[in-house]
Amino acid sequence: MWTEMKKLKRSKFKSQDNDPLTPWEKAQQERKKKLKWGKYKFFKKKRIGNKLPDLVKQRKSILKRHLVCNLLIFFLLGLVSLYLVLPISKVQQLKVSGTDSLTDAAVIKASGVRKGNLLIRVMLNEKSIKDEVRKQVSDVKNLKLVISGTTVNYKVSESSIVGYVAKKGKYYSLNSLGRVSKIARDQAQGNSPLYYQFKDQKKLSSLAKQVARLSPNLRSAMSEIHYTPTDVNEEKIKVYMNDGNEVVATISTFAKKMAYYPDIKSKNNNKILVDFEVGAYSYPLK
Repeated sequence: MWTEMKKLKRSKFKSQDNDPLTPWEKAQQERKKKLKWGKYKFFKKKRIGNKLPDLVKQRKSILKRHLVCNLLIFFLLGLVSLYLVLPISKVQQLKVSGTDSLTDAAVIKASGVRKGNLLIRVMLNEKSIKDEVRKQVSDVKNLKLVISGTTVNYKVSESSIVGYVAKKGKYYSLNSLGRVSKIARDQAQGNSPLYYQFKDQKKLSSLAKQVARLSPNLRSAMSEIHYTPTDVNEEKIKVYMNDGNEVVATISTFAKKMAYYPDIKSKNNNKILVDFEVGAYSYPLK
């Protein structure tokens, strides 16, 4: 009998399982499943309400930073704009040191800097200004720009001068690299020799480098150097010394042979002509 009751119960449950569920029963079944899975935190939905205060706080912090940055940018732009319209932002005075007045004017002109120019422009273009001055003014070897307040100071180191080229009553300095200045002078300066008849720039440049190798005393002992080429010797020059002697030489060997001049002079009491073209010979001047 007990066995029959168990069979009857099983058959009852089977019939219940096979019967379709009502909508309410289906809803209850789904709810039970959700409650079952809800035990695991992985499947739990996070409520935004818990995070809302943090999100609001973070957003306010970001907005505050953006506001501060924008205000700072506008403040700096305002300062820059104010500075640019004030006189202290512009060049008021130009000064040159290390040269004479003629070179001073040439340096300022070549630099392109004028009164009223922005100081910031001068600072940003310092390298190009220096290059342009050295390019146009051969007298300048090195140049340093120093800005003091609204004054631009040009501190110049001049090139080594080996003489002056004479042209149409004017004198143009010749440096040790063979570059001729564009600055015309009414008079030559110092005891450097004067150069005449040099129409060939290459020959003049070569001679300048030769003269630069001589001692200062020997350079100052020369009064004039004339270019006197011949068919036999295209480099022939004639030098007039301050002591009244004369020297005939060749450009390419001038420095080497002129080193013997003091010794030759010491052996002659009278005025002499020293010939350095081939060897080293001296003759009495007629």
